[in-house]
Amino acid sequence: MKPEILKSLLVDRELGELTPEVVELLNAYLDHVPEARAEAQATARTVETARETIRRFPELAVTPATTPSSRSEPIRSWFVPSLAYAAAAMAVAAVAGWIGFRTGISETHRDKTAIVARATDHRFEGLWTQYRVVYDSGHSFVVAQQR
Repeated sequence: MKPEILKSLLVDRELGELTPEVVELLNAYLDHVPEARAEAQATARTVETARETIRRFPELAVTPATTPSSRSEPIRSWFVPSLAYAAAAMAVAAVAGWIGFRTGISETHRDKTAIVARATDHRFEGLWTQYRVVYDSGHSFVVAQQR
C-alpha cells in the first residue's frame, strides 16, 4: 500500500470516517505489516493530541464565525488587467503596422528611377529555351525569351 493512502486511511479511521468493513480490512492489514502498525500508533497519538488540545483550548476550534474566507478572486480582479494588456498589445501592433505601411508607400513613390535601377536580372536555363525574368520591387516581372 502506498504511504500516502495508508496515512489517509489511518486519519480517517481515527476520525471515525470509515465504514466498518473498511476498518476491518485496515486492521487486518495493520496486523500483517509492522511498519504500518507503527504509523497507525503515531497517527492515533497525533489525533488524540489534537483532540486534547481542542478540549483544553476551545477558542482554537474553527467555528462558522471564524471560518476563513474563500481564496477565490472575483473575475474582475484578473480579467481587467488581462484586457488592458491585450488592448495595449493591439495598440502597439496597430501603430507599428501603420508606420510600416506609411514607410512602404513613401519609399515606392519617392523615386521611380531607383526602383527600376534596383530591378534584378535572373536567368533560367531550361532544357530547350532560355528565358530572362526581370523583377522590380513592385512585385511584377517580365518574362522574355532569350535567343
